[in-house]
Amino acid sequence: MKLETQAYKEITNNVTVAGNITLTDGQEYPINAQSYYKLLATDSNRDNRKMCYDKRFYHLINESDKMAALYLQKAKNDDLVTRELNYSDAYEAKMFESYLDEGQIEEMNSVFKERKGAFVGYHEFRRAKLEVDQLMPYDLQLQLMDDPNEVYNYTDTLAEIEASYAGMDPIFGEIFTETVTGNLIDVYPNPDDGKQPGGYCSSLFPLKLSGIIFLNYDGLINDKKTVTHEMGHAIHFYLMGNVVDYTYCGGEEYEMEIPSTFNEELFVDYVLENYDQEIAVAVLDQHIRGYENYFTFQPMITEFEHQAHILCDGRDEISGAELNSLWTNLSKEYEDENIGYYDEDSAGWTYVSHIYFTNNYYTFSYSLSKAITLSLFKMYKEDPQDFNERYVQYLSAGTTMTPPEKLKKYFGIEINGTLFEDAMDVVEMRVNQLQELDEGR
Repeated sequence: MKLETQAYKEITNNVTVAGNITLTDGQEYPINAQSYYKLLATDSNRDNRKMCYDKRFYHLINESDKMAALYLQKAKNDDLVTRELNYSDAYEAKMFESYLDEGQIEEMNSVFKERKGAFVGYHEFRRAKLEVDQLMPYDLQLQLMDDPNEVYNYTDTLAEIEASYAGMDPIFGEIFTETVTGNLIDVYPNPDDGKQPGGYCSSLFPLKLSGIIFLNYDGLINDKKTVTHEMGHAIHFYLMGNVVDYTYCGGEEYEMEIPSTFNEELFVDYVLENYDQEIAVAVLDQHIRGYENYFTFQPMITEFEHQAHILCDGRDEISGAELNSLWTNLSKEYEDENIGYYDEDSAGWTYVSHIYFTNNYYTFSYSLSKAITLSLFKMYKEDPQDFNERYVQYLSAGTTMTPPEKLKKYFGIEINGTLFEDAMDVVEMRVNQLQELDEGR
């Protein structure tokens, strides 16, 4: 835990604090974890986005030796502990406790690499919309609206999220109302007083409440999805806490992400049906960008962590350059080669807090969860009433069954290549939907 705390401290105070840039209007702009993503998402000036991206890109490289030394120490401790428990390494231990085997995750990664072409049409769409010769990394997050800085009222956002649950079991709306009126959400950013970026939901099982939600709501269009994502966790926690004994409240990481990402699909469909076309295009664009995160970036983090552990084994020191090279080579396996990524090795791994956790190989759970979510959402669209009955039971079961047993019992889903192929089919469907929606404008 001391190493984990030290890593958090370094990431928050040094790694993601890249310094200031001078924007084209002469304004001094400080780059930190929150401001970096906000500028890339909202500044239509490409020169500003490039300056912001470059400043952090090269700053991370400068930080990589320090973070490599920290990671080496962490990796050695991890494997020492797991070998004392008769596992070959921390990766085998993680698979065992997740009720999975290494082959399932290798199959998942293989499918995502083989099907990365599903995102080529999406990238070409963005390139054409931005009217650039080649899409660059600093073009990937800009919101595609006339005014990407437009701010949306938080209470209006809550009303829309509640409306997105219209097709769900009534218990969803009841839990939502109890959460938003129960002083259980910390909403707005406060970086000056030490509030960290991001969002999460902490359970309150013993109190039979939904949970405490931590947010940084800037009012941007994508923040709406963040709210409903965390609300998915809250609904899940409430159902478990009020159905099974406290000792059975919980689950594997990939299970816990299913209700939150399912909520995102509900909200996107709500937007497509109720917003004007410009905003609908922007939201669907960002949603597909989220798929890219789930099916390329997150599995790549776990694969990097696994290979970095192997690279560190038996060594007394390792350089940032070695881990940067590993990160870059893996990136090329997942990324669209039509995007103009830099020739220099990226040190993007340095700011990924999950790889310093004592809970190893966390991020593959996001990928697996999203694949399961898309399968469930397809069932919901086909027969909402039948799905809702099974879904509430599934979310309420907690750890009374293993994750694979629950998926098989309630939905007939197995974790194999078919599941991941189906997920990429949905990605292609959403890309086609985006292109058709934009042409309709």
